[in-house]
Amino acid sequence: MELEKLLQQAEQRKTNALESIKNADNLEKLEAAEIELRKANIEIENIKGQIEQLEGNELPPAARKIEPEQNTKTFQPLATYRMSNEKIENEEDIFSTMEYRKAFQNYVLKGEAIPEKFNEKRAAALTTVSDIGAVIPTTIQNKVIEDMTIEGKILSRVNQTSYQGGLEIPISDINITATWLASENVVSEEQKAEMNAKLTFRYHVLEARVAIGLLSSTVALPIFEATVVNQLKKAMTKALETAIVEGSGNGQPLGFTKYALPTNQVITMSEKEIGTVKKWAEVEGEIPEAYEDSVIYVMAKKTWEMYLNGMTDSTGQKIGLGRINEKGQKILNGREVLTVDKFPSFVNAENGAIFGVVVDLSQYCLNSNLAMYYKKYFDEDKNKWIHKALTIADGKMTIGETGTGASKKLVGAKGLIYLKKGTSTNA
Repeated sequence: MELEKLLQQAEQRKTNALESIKNADNLEKLEAAEIELRKANIEIENIKGQIEQLEGNELPPAARKIEPEQNTKTFQPLATYRMSNEKIENEEDIFSTMEYRKAFQNYVLKGEAIPEKFNEKRAAALTTVSDIGAVIPTTIQNKVIEDMTIEGKILSRVNQTSYQGGLEIPISDINITATWLASENVVSEEQKAEMNAKLTFRYHVLEARVAIGLLSSTVALPIFEATVVNQLKKAMTKALETAIVEGSGNGQPLGFTKYALPTNQVITMSEKEIGTVKKWAEVEGEIPEAYEDSVIYVMAKKTWEMYLNGMTDSTGQKIGLGRINEKGQKILNGREVLTVDKFPSFVNAENGAIFGVVVDLSQYCLNSNLAMYYKKYFDEDKNKWIHKALTIADGKMTIGETGTGASKKLVGAKGLIYLKKGTSTNA
């Protein structure tokens, strides 16, 4: 689809959102309309940037079609944030100046309006409605993102991308493979399937409440900024990692536990089986050789401690199938075990529930530049100020579908295995 047509559609959505804001008769409708307006503004800005770039290269209108970025990488949102805000940083990044940092502090703690010169420069993702919010200073954003990527158990391992929302991106463009020139015209069935299977990312707004309002209005700037960083990274990390694991895909990223996998990739364990070497050998046997070095186990800490780290034989002697290596990593069958609080333990899981997975987390794409915005409003019902941080994100595994009806199949899912609790060995 040509850029001009996409721009028209985005502008129409913006017009509709503005009309909804005017007609909103309660806070819930107003917030929903404001979110739609922010999403439309972001898309308009992105498309206009691509049009300007193409016009600068003097390409004909027929050639102005969106080409998805070909590069993906280990999660490095700082680099992506800089790239997405290139226009600001090519000039002076006014959102990192001491003047703006103090203005932001006064806005949050004292309710003083952000000076107009900063509002003129703020990102197009923010609406023109006066109470929507402010750009979080660049210095704070960078520190939040840096801490998230270091401290987040899951965030530090996923793949960060910055594709244009709404595009259909072939899985083969994400999972790049090297090809000998002599055989570049020979395409395997698996490669064909990856070219036909496509992913589409949307603009989902993540809204995280933060406890900033408890600070004194006279607190020093360094203490204020350290508090904001701490609150933001906790709220954002928790929300993003929860979505990566179990997000519904509706208004939020699609979690890696939400796919309908083939029967052989769903292993059901009973109370008697989970503590046996044979059952875990069955799991290992379902891991394709191509994924042998990249997949890990992800489960609750209680499951690891009760059934794997403490696994014993019939005489009560510890087997050693699960162990902790010299680096402090939990190891099962020579494979890393990542323990997180996003899964129920085997003991607490209901029958049929997923209590763990085998997954290559680098195959999960978090599509966002993690640019953050701040908003506060007064809740009349609770009689207090509500403080929120907003960002745009989507995400999913590099798993697509080909075919229709009975011939429909998943592409790119072979390295993903679900571990379910049950009373039998049938998945």
